[in-house]
Amino acid sequence: MRLIRAAALMLTACALALSAGFATPPTQPTRHTEVIIFRPLLLPQTKAKRGGRCWTESIAVNRTGAWRCMEGNMIYDPCFEITGRSNQVVCGANPVKHENGFALALTQPLSPRPSSNMAPQPWLIELADGAVCEAATGTMAVIGSEPVRYPCSASLSEESQTPSVYYGLLGTLHPGKVWTAEKVCFTVAPSDGGPPFKLLRSETAMIRRLWE
Repeated sequence: MRLIRAAALMLTACALALSAGFATPPTQPTRHTEVIIFRPLLLPQTKAKRGGRCWTESIAVNRTGAWRCMEGNMIYDPCFEITGRSNQVVCGANPVKHENGFALALTQPLSPRPSSNMAPQPWLIELADGAVCEAATGTMAVIGSEPVRYPCSASLSEESQTPSVYYGLLGTLHPGKVWTAEKVCFTVAPSDGGPPFKLLRSETAMIRRLWE
């Protein structure tokens, strides 16, 4: 009985959070999605104080000049090439948080990469409800048969909800004047043979800006 009541409370909390959190604030409607091609900012006098290597292209960003790199036991993805500095990349940048990242001195030269005609995919997404979603570079949750490509932070209206509820965007984004995506609310729990991810609710979310 306690488990049933707890599950009911969780479902109610998530439903209330999503009904408020997914809605676009009426005072700040999203009429246009801003698409930003991210370029790392590094001052000319900045010197690399860390050393590492980039052994493959980025998983988060599928465009030329983005890499998956390692410093010691730490993996950074994406790291970006710097114009005029073939022996350095910028890692740890986050334009949402206004973090410029740091310069990583390469202990090995970057490998040649074949040209790609693939359209760039976003790696950072800011939703109209204030949540921020970032491309996953490791194991992803799966809802139905579709991966949760972009795990999201809680929006302001969702932060007070139970911490065992997770949010994310499914992998298919819908471009347009206002980009949209399917935002899901789910829990993770042990399961006997079935998937551990339980969908609580999904809703179409509007995207305020994204970085490619």
